[in-house]
Amino acid sequence: MSTTSTTTTPAPVTTPNHGFVAVATICPASAVADPVRNADLCYEQLQRAAKLGAKVVAFPEVTLTSYIADDLLYHEILLDTAERELGRLVERTADLDVLFSVGIPLCINGKIYNTLAVCHRGRILGVVPKTFIPTYGVDFEGRWFHPGPQDVTEITVAGQEHVPFGSHQVFRCRQLPQLCVGYEICEDIWSPEPPSIKLALAGATVICNGSASNASLSKPSYRRSLIAGQSARLLCCYAYCSSGQGDSTGDVTVGGQLIVAENGDILAQAGPFGDDLAIADIDVESLWAARRSMSSFIVAPSAQAAGYHETLFDMGFPEHDLRRPVSRTPFVPAQADDLRDSCNLVIAMQAHGLLARIASQDATHVAVDTTQGAPLDSALAIVAASALTQLETAASPDVYVCVNADESDGTAQMMAALAHALGLPTATLAEETKLPASVEVEQQPLDPTISLSDIVTDASWVLVNPCDMTQLALGLAEFPFDIARQYGVNSQVARTMVPEILRFVENHWPQDGLEDALDPILALPDDLRVPEHDAAAANFGTELAPTVVLDFYLDGFLRAGYRPAKLFALARQAFAGTYTDRQLIDWMESFYGRFFAAQFMHHALPDGPRMGSAGLDLRDGSMMPPYAQPSLWLDEVRSLR
Repeated sequence: MSTTSTTTTPAPVTTPNHGFVAVATICPASAVADPVRNADLCYEQLQRAAKLGAKVVAFPEVTLTSYIADDLLYHEILLDTAERELGRLVERTADLDVLFSVGIPLCINGKIYNTLAVCHRGRILGVVPKTFIPTYGVDFEGRWFHPGPQDVTEITVAGQEHVPFGSHQVFRCRQLPQLCVGYEICEDIWSPEPPSIKLALAGATVICNGSASNASLSKPSYRRSLIAGQSARLLCCYAYCSSGQGDSTGDVTVGGQLIVAENGDILAQAGPFGDDLAIADIDVESLWAARRSMSSFIVAPSAQAAGYHETLFDMGFPEHDLRRPVSRTPFVPAQADDLRDSCNLVIAMQAHGLLARIASQDATHVAVDTTQGAPLDSALAIVAASALTQLETAASPDVYVCVNADESDGTAQMMAALAHALGLPTATLAEETKLPASVEVEQQPLDPTISLSDIVTDASWVLVNPCDMTQLALGLAEFPFDIARQYGVNSQVARTMVPEILRFVENHWPQDGLEDALDPILALPDDLRVPEHDAAAANFGTELAPTVVLDFYLDGFLRAGYRPAKLFALARQAFAGTYTDRQLIDWMESFYGRFFAAQFMHHALPDGPRMGSAGLDLRDGSMMPPYAQPSLWLDEVRSLR
């Protein structure tokens, strides 16, 4: 296949604007068979989008004539005027650094095609035709339009010669190679094999769809799920824009639904019959990273290798305030229904994971150690143990909640109160057994004291370690017992998620007294603390960031793979008005130092149920080298000062 440029520009050392690109979808109030007015509307909307920082803008299909021009499309005066107005629109936007696509019917070699003209800085970079032409329901496109060819040839459009024409095209930015844009039109996404699939495998990270889909009661929610699902499947941004009220008739209304989705999440939307613009910053850098980590997502080494024509363009990316939500708590689902379901699932996975460990070890006793961990973590471990006892299973081990023997310890009293509310017996831990060595544990009478030596040496015991993922990631947890007898029930639960799960239990579990037992625990501060004998304290100090900041950094490193400069930019937005830049940078330096220093510990973690996409060892999908040097990350953090 041919290409506009045969050279490949290497990725820059740092990506412009941290890899964020503002993508907008626009629905102008087009008029039927009035290309002059419609082109003026597009120009006005492009000016507006450019002022908002948009770099990629998508308009609906056949915008310049309206979707319901019908048999007027046979008239040369309408087709010629639309093409002339396209040329005028391109000339008027020569000073706009915006890649935009506008729908236009084009007559090529005697046949009419439903196309998107892709334009930038006074040039028509390419024309992409619609692949699947619907002639069913309320659509009669087969009466006027011819299916577009895949192979790319050159045509003359609006006075510009050698314009690539065909559906197998992508458009890539030289300055930000991660920004690679592909196009499909309306029905294409509804087909069994949408062109967007092969576009993504040819390298496209942003898919724009210009549409003119009619409104109906079920369509808005279906479109949202369709677009969000396609963006997740293809690890891309999917920008969808449908024409609006201007394409409505007395019997068929068109609502102008706009959707900008990224990897399964809808970042911006409008309509139907709502605003005429939706805009969001898309993280094309992270989309590349997601594709790198998925071995089954096989992208061709180049667009040409995939059989696609690639057109390169130049674009600037000035930094700006992000137009996308940045959650302070990325490990906590934002929607109430999702949070409730996640809390319920975490507890179920903890209970079933613990059950699998007990069965494989043939254990008959479970001890939940609350003497070493943080109160919130210990409370969640007690909840998981209680959920274990509620499972319908042939194995029914004895479960004990071990508390501090010091009766003046307020935390121990809280743990005992929670255990009693959940119907679990409590016990205290002793360093040595009080019974003769010849007496086996199974024969011992029920006693409020459990021996550590029995737990360590007897395979019938499983010790539940309550440490959470945040503690383990930063080396803030100690392992005083034999690893082979431990189960890290919270080891894949981030600290910020722990109180959310406890609140779920408080509100949804039926046991009497749960609220009285959990309220004092939830009222305690959840800040992490440095252990007494901490090897990293000499280099990184004893002051730790607030838990919410540590988990924000942990998510950025483990799940997103952000470099420090990008993670800092996101943290500034998430914590604006709460923490200063200096605090965020100081805490980030400590985070990276501690995380790398703790890597050797991650290779000795006890078993624990995997909860999400972030983990700390190979069983959880992480293969961090134990002795990696943090200098690259620390140097970049220090350069931010």
